[in-house]
Amino acid sequence: MIILCVTGSVAASQCVKLAREFKRQGMEVKCFMSEAACKIIHPNSMEFATGSEVITELTGNIEHVRYSQEDLILVAPATANTISKFAYKIADNPISTLLITAYGHDTPILFVPSMHDSMFKAIEENIEKIKSEGSASFMPPVMDEGKAKFPSSEDIVLESLRCINLSKK
Repeated sequence: MIILCVTGSVAASQCVKLAREFKRQGMEVKCFMSEAACKIIHPNSMEFATGSEVITELTGNIEHVRYSQEDLILVAPATANTISKFAYKIADNPISTLLITAYGHDTPILFVPSMHDSMFKAIEENIEKIKSEGSASFMPPVMDEGKAKFPSSEDIVLESLRCINLSKK
């Protein structure tokens, strides 16, 4: 199962298409959404795309533990805020708490950064910190007009499948 963590970048609007592409490839998808992402795209859209309830808050069902050992935790789009919180292991929302729990289980984590170039430059040190720990991987940003743009759904699916296959070796 792919756990798709949608954070508060305008690229969140591409996540319905991304989730549907995973489904077309025969993958089961569960979605976590940040509060900021919910202001960009309604959770009902992601529920439609994934076929399952979207997690926007943690409950007594301990969702951050329940979904922490799936095939892949995919953070797409990954904001500067989410990446930086993970770099310093801050767990103060459902997505960051899931990431910390998954990290403790050595679950593969893939970040797809999507932000303005100036923000990307500001967090490069945090990205390098995460890479040096070996705790997660990153899709390289598609830089266009000074922005780290969201890659195509097909490219994200291929990279996700590659990460899953590498983790099973």
